[in-house]
This record gives sequence, structure tokens and C-alpha cells, in this order.
Amino acid sequence: MMKFKTLLAAAALVAMTGAPAFAAGNLYDTLKADPQFSTLVKVIDATGTKHNYTSGTRTVFAPTNEAFDKIKGGYDDMLGGADKENTRALLLYQIIPGSHTPASLKGKTITVNTLQKDPVTIDGTGDMLHYGGDFGANQSGEAITASNGVIVPVDRLPTPVFSQSDDSAAVPPAHEGLAPAEGTLTPPPAKTNL
Repeated sequence: MMKFKTLLAAAALVAMTGAPAFAAGNLYDTLKADPQFSTLVKVIDATGTKHNYTSGTRTVFAPTNEAFDKIKGGYDDMLGGADKENTRALLLYQIIPGSHTPASLKGKTITVNTLQKDPVTIDGTGDMLHYGGDFGANQSGEAITASNGVIVPVDRLPTPVFSQSDDSAAVPPAHEGLAPAEGTLTPPPAKTNL
């Protein structure tokens, strides 16, 4: 009986520290098993990017179904067709190498390269973890630890933004439905060779 009470006390302590929930599967299987990510899984399957979630240690800033529902004009074009390369680039922008929990980022601002090969800033100095710049997203739920990394639910579809001085700048993807901030443009289809 004493061991049981000790285990309960330890579990309560872990819950209070904000430790991520643990799932036994890889990132893809964990996303697929969680109903809040069903739209993201459909997009992953439609773009053939599943391998980016099953190998290597990674952190995914995963848009929830509610995040996809916020896209003006909907997300149907992300499920196939002409926008496949742009959609792949957006998915790869949401993934960074290594395992990063919200607790490990608390109080810090870091810049890392995404699997899309472009840098992203993660800001843990505010009340909410923020991923990306003006077109970024905020953490919207408890992080989940998978066998090969961490999933951080976010409230929007994070989209990269580049300066106008960047020769590779282009008009934002049509499905995004967002106007860029003054002096910025979103990128062209990104490098997706992984």
C-alpha cells in the first residue's frame, strides 16, 4: 500500500511539472492515434511525407484540426493536386531536428533549421510557446512524447516568412489566405529533398 501511495505522489509531481504525455509509437503513429490531428494525418498521407515522422529524432509543431479549420478557403487543396510541393514545404517547416519539450524551451528564444532547410525562431519567453514569426503559431495543448520525438500541438498552420531582399521571395500560397506583414513575403516552394 505504501508503494502505491508513493507511485501516486510521483505521478502527481510529474503532472504538475508539465512533463509531456508519453505515447509508445513513433511521431506518425502518435499523430494518427490522436483525433485532434486527423486533418494533419490526411495531409501527411496525401503528400507522401510520412517518412519524415517515422525516422530520426524530431520535434513536430503540429497544427490541430481547429488550426486547419482557420485556413481561409479551406484546406482541400492541401490534400492533393497542384499545391502538393507547397504543402510538403509547409509540413517540413513544422518539423525541427532533435527532441525539444516546452519545458526545455521555457524562458529561451532559439533559432534552428527546420526540415524544410530554412530557419525558424521558437520563443519560450512569453506565457505561450510561439513557433515562427508573424505567420507562426502558439502552443495550444499539452506536448506529447513519442518514441522518436515530441509533438507540440499548435493553434495555426505555421508558415515561413522572408525579407523582400531575399531573391527567392514569392507570393504566399493561395490556401494560406493571409496577407503578409508590410515588408515581408512568404517563400516559394521550398527544398523538399530529404
